[in-house]
Amino acid sequence: MKKQLSALLSLVIATCSVSMSSFGASDTLLKADFESGLNGWSNRGTATVEVTQEIAASGNYSASVTNRSSAWCGIGHTLDTSVFQPGTAYSFQAQVTQLSTPMSVHFKMSLQYNTGGMGSDVYDAVAEADVGAGMWSTLSNPSYTIPTGAQNLTLYIETENSTTDFFVDNIIVAAEGVSSGNFKLGDVDHSGKINAQDPSALQAYLLTKTNDGVYADTADFDANSKLNAIDLTMLKRSLLREPDITTTPYIETEPTETTVYHQGGDHTNPKEYMESVRSKMTLNVPANVKATNTGGDVEHITYYSKKAGHDKPANVWTPKGYSPSQKYCVLYMNHGVTGGEGDMVSGWGITEMASYFIDSGEVPPFIIVFTQMYTDPSTVRPGGMNFNMDMMDHYDDFYYDLTESLMPYIEQNYSIKTGKENTAIAGFSMGGRESLYLAITAPDKFGYVAASSPAPGIVPASDNFIPQHLGSYIPGTNRRMTEADFKISDDKLPYLLMIGGGTNDPIVGTFPKQYHELFQKNGTDHIWMEVQGAGHDAGVGTPLFYNFFRALFKA
Repeated sequence: MKKQLSALLSLVIATCSVSMSSFGASDTLLKADFESGLNGWSNRGTATVEVTQEIAASGNYSASVTNRSSAWCGIGHTLDTSVFQPGTAYSFQAQVTQLSTPMSVHFKMSLQYNTGGMGSDVYDAVAEADVGAGMWSTLSNPSYTIPTGAQNLTLYIETENSTTDFFVDNIIVAAEGVSSGNFKLGDVDHSGKINAQDPSALQAYLLTKTNDGVYADTADFDANSKLNAIDLTMLKRSLLREPDITTTPYIETEPTETTVYHQGGDHTNPKEYMESVRSKMTLNVPANVKATNTGGDVEHITYYSKKAGHDKPANVWTPKGYSPSQKYCVLYMNHGVTGGEGDMVSGWGITEMASYFIDSGEVPPFIIVFTQMYTDPSTVRPGGMNFNMDMMDHYDDFYYDLTESLMPYIEQNYSIKTGKENTAIAGFSMGGRESLYLAITAPDKFGYVAASSPAPGIVPASDNFIPQHLGSYIPGTNRRMTEADFKISDDKLPYLLMIGGGTNDPIVGTFPKQYHELFQKNGTDHIWMEVQGAGHDAGVGTPLFYNFFRALFKA
């Protein structure tokens, strides 16, 4: 079957791109991707709701929500009680982002209803999430029960306090459990099993357009509202368990097998350890991992930054059962541009995934330090979204702040192990860039490095925000880094060096892949993970950090 699929792939690519709207059978009850209009969604209050091409989670369009005079002014849709029956549970999800507020904004998907008579309207939170600037986040509740007796239902998306403009995409209401109904993604023919018949059915449909036994809700692997050769390839690779993850979908499912990495001994050579991790990479993140109750504690701290000349903040997470009598490894987790020490604490599943692997005994216990990277003598935080080289240089000055001030503070105030073999650094966007920058410039400090959707600028570049990045300074010199400096020698290589990027990232574009290709060119061994269809959000970060966390501190 593998050869047969491969032989027909080029033909399918050339001839097939089918809209999901041609399918009628589905357990999805309400879906809006805004590719063909607002689909019944409209404004609430003063808000203006329009279809836009400015940004999209997938496809080309999303819905913009602007001119909001109050937090409740958002986007809404009435629900017919003959379809959405009171007393019945359904699955709800939507993707949201905002571009205008540097700090995270708390979003809610809410249900407005009443119970008849003289009773006033009730407003019930269905799903909630904190959303950073330029980050697509998901409001999701796989099992929300519409209250018994509820009438006049309106589903809407709002913010808790902010009146910022925002964008919405991929709203789905479906049968309880999963957004695609009672069948799992990959069960193309709704047989109740994922087997060899599924790629055959999808392939037949793509070639003939006449096979009614294909269902869009479980065949659209990349969630772009079209069926084409990409979905077929993703299904094929998922079914055949091929190791090339660049075309493997990100699916939150329970894994069919458990992988336990080798514990110490044979993998003290970074290249050997990296290869052992590479061979086990997956984008299949079990749903229960992010749902783990951490049981740990988060402490907000301040420390004196020698480079900044004033106090700076951070958050420190200690795992359940933390004891000063035990020594812990350390992960430094870095936020996105204009963000801060609170951005990655919740909403990304960072502490949940850490707890999962610590509790299972798969990795040694470690603490997480959530940093505030911006290091500027004149201010604690950057002043808005005015990107320039001074701003970038103050982010790069985190090199001095971390190595000279924050790391010594953590060593003095927490019971930790030291040395690169016990120290990791990771981050998203600007935090990914700084993690790579520190991996190159302080290779003796960090043995484990992961960069999710890293921002440009370590080497000269040009993007939509800064016409000419000059490159990051080489610490202790007045020389900026060139492409030739973007490397780590074999004798200083981390045990684990990972970069992840999405193919539909509207913020950093292809710069993550360019970093990967530059490491390749300069002979620096690393792991590259590309997520098809993912944007500038946790669609990359969740699977990248999942693989990163389960391999920490074991080389």
